[in-house]
Amino acid sequence: MRESIKIKTDDYNFKFRVSGLIIKNNKLLLVNMDDSNFLCLPGGYVELGETTEEAVKRELVEEIRQEVSIVKYLGVVENYFINKYSKKMHEISFYYLMNFIDSDFGGNENDFTLIENDKGHNIKLNFKWVDINNLDGFDVRPAFLKKIINNQLEFNHLIFNELEKYQ
Repeated sequence: MRESIKIKTDDYNFKFRVSGLIIKNNKLLLVNMDDSNFLCLPGGYVELGETTEEAVKRELVEEIRQEVSIVKYLGVVENYFINKYSKKMHEISFYYLMNFIDSDFGGNENDFTLIENDKGHNIKLNFKWVDINNLDGFDVRPAFLKKIINNQLEFNHLIFNELEKYQ
């Protein structure tokens, strides 16, 4: 088993992540993990020695249990924020537009729940299809995702520094 790329210090935590955007019939697949109060994209950590393309495919298969393909690379985001444990975070995340290889999967856009065994920890994943025109009615994190999706997913490199408002 390879190690996920993350670093923890007294001041900061660093994460190197990937996320997959899957859109069917104008609905975006989002996930709520362990009954948290927000939705996010499926994805996870890049492992040492793994490309971001390999990581996003692996993470989505682990979470959704369906083979996926990459439609296109969307961009990378450097994100600085305070996490739910009041810890400063520095995250670099690569975003990809994805499709299910089985084009019938998710065709009815029904919400579903799966349990992921993530390195010995069971995580409840509540998947929800959300109309991209109604994202404002949901707490989607990171918050900048709504702006990216409303701009037809076209971005290459963005930096979001929410820490500035705490300084």
